[in-house]
Amino acid sequence: MNSKVQTAVKAVLILLSVYFTYRIYNSIMQPIRFQNIESVRLCEVTEQLENIREAQLAYKSENGTFCSDIHTLVGFVDTGYISIVERKDTNFMYYDKVYQKDMNKDSVIIRVLGQEPVGTQLFGEGFDANSMLRIPGTDSLFTMNAGKIVKNGVEVATFEVSAPFSTIFADVADEFPDAFKKVKNEFWSIGSLTQPTISGNYENTKCKAD
Repeated sequence: MNSKVQTAVKAVLILLSVYFTYRIYNSIMQPIRFQNIESVRLCEVTEQLENIREAQLAYKSENGTFCSDIHTLVGFVDTGYISIVERKDTNFMYYDKVYQKDMNKDSVIIRVLGQEPVGTQLFGEGFDANSMLRIPGTDSLFTMNAGKIVKNGVEVATFEVSAPFSTIFADVADEFPDAFKKVKNEFWSIGSLTQPTISGNYENTKCKAD
C-alpha cells in the first residue's frame, strides 16, 4: 500500500472516529440538555398554575363559584376588586320558646372593611395579569374549566387548569425527538373537575415553585 493510499485511509478513519465520537457525545448530551430546558420551563408553568389557583380562590370568594374562562379570570385580576373582610367569633343569649329558657348561641360577625385591587392583593404592585393567560414560552392558552360536583350530599365548586407537555416543548420537539417522545403525552394540571381538590399533579415532583 503506497503512502497516498495510507494517508487517505488514515484521513477516512480520523473522520469516522470524529463522526462516531460526536454521535456518542450527542447521544449523551441530548438528554442532559433537554433536562435543563425541561426544568426551567416546568418551573415557569408551575408558577403560573399556582398564580391561577390563587386567582381562582379570590374569584370564588367574591362570586361564589370558580371561573371557567381564562380571559374572564385574567380580567378579574387585572381590573377587579377583592373585599377585605374581618371575621369575629361571638356568642349571645336568646330565649328558646321550645325549651322555654335562655340558651347560648355561637355566631360569626363578618364586616367588610373595604376593597383592594385583586392583582395588588394577591401578587403585589405591578403584577401583569396577562402573564397568566398563556403557557410560558408559547402562544397557547392554558386549558381551564369549572363546574360543580356533589360530594357526600354537598354541592362543591370545582375547577381544573392544565398545560400539555406537547405544547410546552413543541418548539424543541425536532431538536430532541427521543426525549420529546417520552413526555409528549404528559401534562401538568391543578385542580380537578371530578374531585374537590385544588392541588396540582406536579406537587410531588422535583420542580415545585417556592
